[in-house]
Order: sequence, then structure tokens, then C-alpha cells
Amino acid sequence: MKINNSNQGLSIKCGKTTNSFEELKTLCEKEADKLLKTMDFSIQSTISATFWTKDIPELICVGTFLKKESGEISYDLDFSQTTL
Repeated sequence: MKINNSNQGLSIKCGKTTNSFEELKTLCEKEADKLLKTMDFSIQSTISATFWTKDIPELICVGTFLKKESGEISYDLDFSQTTL
């Protein structure tokens, strides 16, 4: 996994365009689980992340990470915006 952090949010590269869409979904979920443990929500309660393939940059999904008032952190991956 490669992570880029910019003003537009996080950009995560995982998988390749030759992977099946189901494999890419699984990889994105695994990377999102890893990110949950490292994200800093001290400034904002919502962080967006885009997930791209490593080889040819194709958008796999857009992730939204949210810290609730209870302190619980969750995420939602939106695969409807994929360019694959």
C-alpha cells in the first residue's frame, strides 16, 4: 500500500487493473481497516480517501472515515464512482 496525503485527502494505491473487482474490494477493505488504526481525527471528524490501482491509475472507490461523538471510528467505501 502506498499512501499520499494532500489537501484533497488521502490517496491509497492498492491492487492492479488485472485483479478482479471482488479482489480489489477486499484489498480496499483491508487497507481501510489498517488506516482506521492510524488516522488522526484531532482536527476534523471526517476524512476522505481515494483508492487507486497501482499500475494504471484507475479509481477503485472513495472512502469516508468518520469519528462519531462516542469516539467510535467507522468508514464507508463507495464503489459506485469506480473508473474500472
